[in-house]
Amino acid sequence: MATKFEKLPIVAIVGRPNVGKSSLFNRILHRRIAIVHDLPGVTRDRNYAEFEWNGRRFVLVDTGGLLPNPETELEFGVVRQVENAIAEADLLVFVVEPDIHPEDFEVADLLRRSGKPAIVVVNKVDDPLDNWSGAEAERFGLGEVFRVSAKYGHNTGDFLDAVVEKLPPTKISETEEDVIRLAIVGHPNVGKSSYLNKLLGKEIALVHPEPGTTRDPVNAHIKYYGTTYEVVDTAGLYHRQKDIDFFSALRTIRVLENCDVALLLLDATVGITRQDKRIADMALSRYRGLVIAVNKWDLVENKSRRTMLEYEEMIRQEAPFLAHIPIVFISAKTGLRVRTAFDMVHRVAQKRRERVKTSELNRLVWHLQTEQPPPVYRGRRPKIYYATQVDVAPPEFVFFARLPKAISPSYRRYITNKIREQFGFEGVPFKLIFRDKRR
Repeated sequence: MATKFEKLPIVAIVGRPNVGKSSLFNRILHRRIAIVHDLPGVTRDRNYAEFEWNGRRFVLVDTGGLLPNPETELEFGVVRQVENAIAEADLLVFVVEPDIHPEDFEVADLLRRSGKPAIVVVNKVDDPLDNWSGAEAERFGLGEVFRVSAKYGHNTGDFLDAVVEKLPPTKISETEEDVIRLAIVGHPNVGKSSYLNKLLGKEIALVHPEPGTTRDPVNAHIKYYGTTYEVVDTAGLYHRQKDIDFFSALRTIRVLENCDVALLLLDATVGITRQDKRIADMALSRYRGLVIAVNKWDLVENKSRRTMLEYEEMIRQEAPFLAHIPIVFISAKTGLRVRTAFDMVHRVAQKRRERVKTSELNRLVWHLQTEQPPPVYRGRRPKIYYATQVDVAPPEFVFFARLPKAISPSYRRYITNKIREQFGFEGVPFKLIFRDKRR
């Protein structure tokens, strides 16, 4: 069975320091992600998020300030990072201030040479009737110019309409028949390459103690119980991106978009970090199967019979959304449970492709409503008449009901947990869709 994957286009916001790139990024997403400060060069961490406008989804990237003539090592690093972002992007958003700076023309030359489509945004135009500020931006030769106010939101809708119009068609890739894509993910130096090499019994990924040695995804194929796996070892997602590490992080996101199952490696000596949670959330929000392998277990001292149980409880307490994710403790260095981790991956991959019998599903639905009916809504009680599974990889269940919109989120979670418990969907996120029976 072939699996189709959607490759989201990337839109990179670029420009000189302190022109309001992060403010525009935050305005578009309606939440404060990037640090906004009056001092030039504050945005050093790269930020990226999925966004949807007029039915089109894309990855929006906020970059550091681009200096045509960098002087310090930090400035050179930021410039290299932005250039890599430009190379990876499908569309560029060039942000300037109303008072055009000579260096803006140098940045415009760089963008033209990239050959990428671009949109010019004159930011900090706080008067919605101002149609003349930044008139010199017309000379960049990069196409239409939009005057916006990231601070107040003026004209951002028209600007986003233009972004969507310039996006390339969404690409749909398809795996070969019976090939399952496994992404090995985790923060730098957690042992992803070591795990892959130990699993395959040969070194195909560079192993080095310096974090971030693996820049590009490394692909390998393995046959397991008659199933072919395409295994991808990705670069780590840094909390603080540097130079080409941001470029690698974007590729990691794309690998997650195009995998069936993700194997997330944690460092046993560190515990679960904010970045680990972020990676796990990215995988689950895309309905990818997920297995957690706690690596470097050989380095944990004074282990007892309860150490693994306590460690697992700690992970689930710090990240409750991982309650249904299988966890295994391994050592890529010694080979401890390396194969067991892949056994778990195999089980999750097979479960993603499994169909639940309609009769068994409806028997469970009847039992759940008998045991705990949906809460009453405005004097009427919703009722589920029947359910069926309409798709696999990921599994998708449709419930035909009376008052489907009145079925509360808590009751939907109740159904989700019971389906997972009854049919063994550990590590497998699935979709629930509720429809009106009269349709």
